[in-house]
Amino acid sequence: MNIISKNDKMKRTKKLLQLACTALVFALLFTACEKDAESNEIETSVDDETAVIQETKLITKYFLGDEVKVQLEDDGTYSLGGSDTRLFDEQLSDSPEKYVDNPEPANSQTALGLGGGVQKWTNSTVVYRLIGMSSSVRSELQKSFNEWTTKTNIRFKERTNESNYVTISSSGDNSNSGVATLGMFGSQGYIRLGTRATAVVIIHEIGHTLGYIHEQNRSDRDSFVRINFQNIQDNAVSQFFKSNSASLVTSQFDINSTMMYGSYTFTKNGQPTITDLNGNVLPRRQAQVSSLDISGTNAIYPPVNGNNNSCGDVEEWSSGTRYFVGDRVTYRGNLYERDFTRWNFIKQCR
Repeated sequence: MNIISKNDKMKRTKKLLQLACTALVFALLFTACEKDAESNEIETSVDDETAVIQETKLITKYFLGDEVKVQLEDDGTYSLGGSDTRLFDEQLSDSPEKYVDNPEPANSQTALGLGGGVQKWTNSTVVYRLIGMSSSVRSELQKSFNEWTTKTNIRFKERTNESNYVTISSSGDNSNSGVATLGMFGSQGYIRLGTRATAVVIIHEIGHTLGYIHEQNRSDRDSFVRINFQNIQDNAVSQFFKSNSASLVTSQFDINSTMMYGSYTFTKNGQPTITDLNGNVLPRRQAQVSSLDISGTNAIYPPVNGNNNSCGDVEEWSSGTRYFVGDRVTYRGNLYERDFTRWNFIKQCR
């Protein structure tokens, strides 16, 4: 009969505990790896465009007459529903009454002020200054510039002494991401890019600085796509609001627009947040502007030449006419061009 000493029992118990702990550590590591892999897969599925929204208190404001949820950022701007779209306080209001859908052109021979709404770039030219960024991101930025300039009337010019310009810099985030302010806004506009930003993201962010919001926010979107709210992160629901008055780049809903979210953007469970009406996931966004992006941009931003400021054949403004961005009218002897939320003075007509 074998007699096991008390010391032997203690040693065996200790060894069993060590083995159990080792097994537990391996199990935890394996689970963590699985979660990391799953997280990376979801991040790739959303085009690396957005990160998980942290728990935060969103504020109710009005943008272009619509109620929206915004988040106050550290730099004093507001993110639209916590998204990559940044708005200045002057572009928001506390009540819908301040928004005028069809404003009357001002009887002024000077350009209108910047306060309120969204303003497009003058002369179809985005003036920019660069700060920092790696050579790889700068290369992707140049690809993005080329995509817009070879297919639309948009031009890019590095700043010398212009008062209206956008600052393009690194956000410092180790991700393929970006944020951008909406439209031209004096010297305060910016595009901030992650250290791994690619043209897919940068082309999209340039769309924001041109004044465009996300395609899935169109008021007619429910006729083309299905929003699966049960799969959306709780604090990201406001990302999918519908806007009745906002000007968008495309003439009709376009799932291929550079401004369109991907099927897995802001998913909380790995299931698609946006599908077509048949439940199929949308095409993955490419580093390009769509045909409707092109036609819409060229309607909003006319070609830059010396012959496009004639008052001839331009009709007088009428309160009963619905105008769109890029339209031109004469008003009390002056030529005006419709902006996103206002009329810009062009010249005095003789």
